[in-house]
Amino acid sequence: MIISKLLTSVIFASIFMIGTNSSAQTIGVFEIRFDDSALTAQQQTELAPTLAATKSYWESIIIGYQPGVALDGIEIEVDAMAIDGSGNTLATGGFFGFSKTQGGFTFITSEPQGNSSSGVVTIDTADFSSALILDVLKHEVGHALGFGTLFDFNSLAPDAGKYIGSEGVAAYQAEFDSTATFVPLQSTGGHLDENNSLSDEFGREVQADLMTPIIENTPNSTDSFSNYLSNTSLGILRDLGYDTVATTYVAPEVTLGDCNLDGVVNFLDITPFISVLSSSGFLEEADCNEDGNVNFLDITPFIAILSGT
Repeated sequence: MIISKLLTSVIFASIFMIGTNSSAQTIGVFEIRFDDSALTAQQQTELAPTLAATKSYWESIIIGYQPGVALDGIEIEVDAMAIDGSGNTLATGGFFGFSKTQGGFTFITSEPQGNSSSGVVTIDTADFSSALILDVLKHEVGHALGFGTLFDFNSLAPDAGKYIGSEGVAAYQAEFDSTATFVPLQSTGGHLDENNSLSDEFGREVQADLMTPIIENTPNSTDSFSNYLSNTSLGILRDLGYDTVATTYVAPEVTLGDCNLDGVVNFLDITPFISVLSSSGFLEEADCNEDGNVNFLDITPFIAILSGT
């Protein structure tokens, strides 16, 4: 897994109120509403597509709330400041406001009787144009929603490094470790453990999850395992009071011979095939005789696939 050194962090504040550009929304239906009025006009223009994609991403995952919760979504203030220059910390995310408990879950709202939870995302002014800004914003919105930031409020991680929420643990057992009694967290901060190298049945590692503290350098538009959201993270969101889609990852169908993974088999696959063959590595697309290994026995079937015979 290729990872960056672009660490993200979580911020907290309490008993502080802001105004937002909220709009009417049906109670119990989840919606993200960004307030970017603190940004300059140029920053608003530059960030607009990323905010729209982040909103669409989370609204496709969180579809409502657990029974007893009558909120209408979250208001997130987006601002910018110089943090540490280009790279390192690209953004921070968290919440501020008043705690509000509904249905046994604690959220943070911008006013005591508010119907929307509240959060904030601050972007480093030096990193607006980073290729990773979309995944970074997705990550920080996760914190604004309560991932990590509201674990203590909801008694989900009483011991450092151990998440014990029932939905999250059940998902982790099914996905990564059937014997687990808790989900491993970073010892400090509200993230999944970056050093957890366990993988699910598709080869997706815990450490590649969107809610670990390090964002991968590889955009997930070119690597579906990069900064993905695991079923464990979805379970954790349910423990925080949200209702989520029940996603089950379906591995894409393997095209034997497509060694450069561009969707077609042609002469451009020869070089990567030879590379895998000479490195004694394994690539399912290069296992052309489907015996679980990539070796000289795959050469003849590879040529047959390449020539269409």
